[in-house]
Amino acid sequence: MPPQAKTEYFSLLFDKQYPKLCNYALTVVGDKDISKELVQEAFIKLWKRLDSISPDNRSIESYLITVLKNNIIDFYRKEQVRKKHIDLYKHNRETQNRIEGQWEITSQIEQVYATLPEKTVEIFKLSRVSGLSYKEIAELKGISIKTVELHMSKALTAFKKGLKDFL
Repeated sequence: MPPQAKTEYFSLLFDKQYPKLCNYALTVVGDKDISKELVQEAFIKLWKRLDSISPDNRSIESYLITVLKNNIIDFYRKEQVRKKHIDLYKHNRETQNRIEGQWEITSQIEQVYATLPEKTVEIFKLSRVSGLSYKEIAELKGISIKTVELHMSKALTAFKKGLKDFL
């Protein structure tokens, strides 16, 4: 087919088939711009293969529908992959934010520990980390329960003040 005749024939096919194919794609995809893009891709493939397809309108229409269906399937596959990547990115970002938040809290806890006397830190850790009762700490350290309570009160006040931005 001469180039001029090919162009005119293609133009007639485009004018006749484009609206129908766009409507079909729109009902499947639900987005006008994406539908138009998928139909245009189908026509690009038709243009490249126009010389090897029978000029029968039925076979060209079948070809366009088949190509469009395949384009839609490819579009959905790409969308699924894109959504997986976005979900993975969001998950990684949330995990990173959680880790950074925990790092900040841990760092702030260490700063609070640094402001407390060594004996207060030791008694606080025996209570909160080791899980000992005030009575057990008093017996272990050879001090009164009231002294343990005093150290715990001092530590808890410091932590409440030092961690107020995290509470």
